[in-house]
Amino acid sequence: MQAGVPEGFQPFTLDDGFVNHVGPLYWRIDGDRGVMGFVVQEHHMNPAGICHGGMMMTVMDMAVGFNVQLAAKTEAFSPTIQMSYDFLKPALKDQWLVSEIDFRHTTRRLGFASGLMVGPDGPVLRCNGLAKLPSANDPRFARAAGAAAVMTEGKTI
Repeated sequence: MQAGVPEGFQPFTLDDGFVNHVGPLYWRIDGDRGVMGFVVQEHHMNPAGICHGGMMMTVMDMAVGFNVQLAAKTEAFSPTIQMSYDFLKPALKDQWLVSEIDFRHTTRRLGFASGLMVGPDGPVLRCNGLAKLPSANDPRFARAAGAAAVMTEGKTI
């Protein structure tokens, strides 16, 4: 396990695509909430020497989708429809950043979530997101290798 990753987190290995270019990422389930985090590394930095906003937005986009899936009790990939972000303060190299999703609501076809990305000195980013909950018969969003399917203790939920 990478230095700086808190106990209880495991490597996020459920995605063979884009995530491999921005990681390593880590995840766990706390009660009914999904939590994602990462340690800011050199390849996450922008020219100003702080964590690139696109990196933080990527992780929070995944955290929103993860939590929409948990709230809806589905394994189907939940693509983002809309996200808004507010950058609150810079995140620095070697800091552990973690998602804290504090609101979730689902309807038949939509999932809403909002929360913070938090570092050792408090919140660094705030977000609100809307994700699609696809119909069960749409094969494009079925759980498959690379999809953000939710797993706990080796079992899918």
